[in-house]
Amino acid sequence: MPILLQAAIWISIWSIFAFTGNTSDRLPGYYLVITVRVLAFVLFYNLAYATLMPLYFSDKKRAFNLLLPLLFAAYVGTSVVTDLTLGKPEKMYATIEKKDNYPKKRPLSWLLLPPIFLGMTIFGVAAAFRGISEFENKKKAEEEANHKRLEAEIALLKSQINPHFLLNTLNNLYGISIAEPDKTPDALLKLSDMVRYILYECAQATVPLHHDLSFVKNYISLQELRLPPNATLRLEMPDHEPTWPIEPMVIIPFVENAFKHGLTTRQPCEMIISIKAEDKVLELLVENQIFIQKQTNQGNQSGIGMANVMQRLEHTYAGRYQLDISEDQGKHRVLLKLQL
Repeated sequence: MPILLQAAIWISIWSIFAFTGNTSDRLPGYYLVITVRVLAFVLFYNLAYATLMPLYFSDKKRAFNLLLPLLFAAYVGTSVVTDLTLGKPEKMYATIEKKDNYPKKRPLSWLLLPPIFLGMTIFGVAAAFRGISEFENKKKAEEEANHKRLEAEIALLKSQINPHFLLNTLNNLYGISIAEPDKTPDALLKLSDMVRYILYECAQATVPLHHDLSFVKNYISLQELRLPPNATLRLEMPDHEPTWPIEPMVIIPFVENAFKHGLTTRQPCEMIISIKAEDKVLELLVENQIFIQKQTNQGNQSGIGMANVMQRLEHTYAGRYQLDISEDQGKHRVLLKLQL
């Protein structure tokens, strides 16, 4: 409990005792008694809250069981001593009527029951507040641990997806260098920009969206160098440079997957890639025909990039993305809507 809030509560309690009822016949001794009692409340509460309850929640039950009776006895004893020494009627009230309301010799139960009841109440309040505080601290620690775990998982996913993507691109570049060597310098320049992006910008948690879109453009340009004559690519990209932050390399696996599985030299084929960015919403549409692919030993296992990006979307954009993947009439369609 904040110090200022606690001070306000204790002052309010003191004020209730001091200024309620008939105050005309109260001597200074009355205010001294209630001051001592409220100070005892404050000390007992804070010792219970800051010393006893941490022992309980840290599984030091033996120390807790030993100190609780001692602290409780000290509080009750202080209250009884205060009542016997300072709380006498002749020291607290000016009129004899008030004195007559007090018996000449008060029984022990009359002295013990009020402080015992108040002590139990104060200890219950301290235990409740400490329990709430410990629960919130534990929840916060668990959330922080989960956050760090997710960050580690995302870092691992990035470390897997980047080499996978780079290896596939190098394989494609190797094919270009053999089939059309005159296009190799331009391809190498684009690949250099892509590698620079992977090494320096992908290490960050987020990048401006237009940086990631530039990476996608370079990749598509690289792939266009090796498109067969029978292939048609319909491409739509934003005509502006959106600066909203996005986790790097979230888009590219869907585009790469289309080029990997949507091309053939045996028949005409068409591929659609549409990227729109409006009002902090990214919309990606990728559509390609489905062809049976021969298994090769080159590159990483098929589907690593797609599996990773789906995990990353769930980790980072849970509740802020829609991903629809469908196959119909020989076409594979991906529609991703991402709230940035």
